[in-house]
Amino acid sequence: MHVLTRVPIMRMRWRHLLFVHWPVDARVLQPLVPPALEIDTFDGRAWVGLIPFTMEDVSPRLAPRFPLRGVTDFHECNVRTYVYPRGMKDDPAAHGVWFFSLDAASRLAVRGARRFYRLPYFDARMWLRREGDVVDYSTTRINGVSGSASLHCRWRALEAMPTSKPGELAHFLTERYCLYALKRERGSALSLQRGRIAHEPWPLRRAELLAMDDSLVRAAGIEIDGSIAPVLYHADALDVRAWGLERV
Repeated sequence: MHVLTRVPIMRMRWRHLLFVHWPVDARVLQPLVPPALEIDTFDGRAWVGLIPFTMEDVSPRLAPRFPLRGVTDFHECNVRTYVYPRGMKDDPAAHGVWFFSLDAASRLAVRGARRFYRLPYFDARMWLRREGDVVDYSTTRINGVSGSASLHCRWRALEAMPTSKPGELAHFLTERYCLYALKRERGSALSLQRGRIAHEPWPLRRAELLAMDDSLVRAAGIEIDGSIAPVLYHADALDVRAWGLERV
């Protein structure tokens, strides 16, 4: 668990997560991220992640729990890869996430994250249904041309995994404690910003993909080799704290 000295500004709970990852040539992804960032690799391979899940209790850190659908509680899905600032490869805390897109069933979250975190959020119609260990999930992006990007997937959560350790693929793909974004400073210059989070290690379970029809990854400008089976993990729930952006 990463511990920060500054006080977090937000809290949230992530539930019903599916981590879907495919290996990709880093040379394909590098032009899609800012020049200040380097694509992070595991055993020489870069990775693209597709992560559908549910957000709950997205609230200021000291606010009382007041569940409100579409405000504090909503579904979300992101497409991402893993990066670090150039020259900071040897700093484990600098290895984080770059988001190509984030779809959310919350107009407030989409606009707030675009404004304050400079993240590429999109409005979407989304639903999730869980029966036992089987989860059905669907999202359709409604920004721009309706239906231009969507996902439907169904998976089964399997047995619990041991807590991942540094040097293992599961740790590389899931234990990420910061995101990167670009923020426009005074004038026209863009600066690299980092937002940190903190949580306990992921309580991962193995997962079985029962069905998937996705165009979110393709909408991000990334083509996946359909002959390669994705790496899958499921997580039931995790409490998270988040900090505001800071300049790198």
